[in-house]
Amino acid sequence: MASLPHLHLIILPLLVLLASFVTPGCAVDCFLCSHSPRHNTSREDACTDFVFSSDRAGLLACELGCEAVATFDSNGELENFHRNCATGSTIMTNTCETYNMRIISRRVCSCDTSYCNTAVATTTSRSRGAPLLTLCLALGLGYILAT
Repeated sequence: MASLPHLHLIILPLLVLLASFVTPGCAVDCFLCSHSPRHNTSREDACTDFVFSSDRAGLLACELGCEAVATFDSNGELENFHRNCATGSTIMTNTCETYNMRIISRRVCSCDTSYCNTAVATTTSRSRGAPLLTLCLALGLGYILAT
């Protein structure tokens, strides 16, 4: 019975770890910006991947996740680019997919964590538990060494 006071050192980290894998019902924050080089040549691009500036992009709370979409014409020229909330038709892959159609192609990057539609490669939702797993292992090891 003397080990019962130390039981919280195991139970609490396990509960925190399990909670990290539960999908939250809350919205995620996504960057909001767009650029169409052919339609407005006077507007400076702060949205596409190589020049993205989070300071110049808006933020929006999104229920379904985030996306970054580039549309190219048949010659491979950029038609438009946007970062926004994912829509009901967005296939949530937590990566980038290219869809080739007859006269256009679209590169759609989708993700489901806050700020994931930045210019850096998308992160996967599976990586959210890694820091907590490390914490739990460290606490468990500390408990074993203390007893």
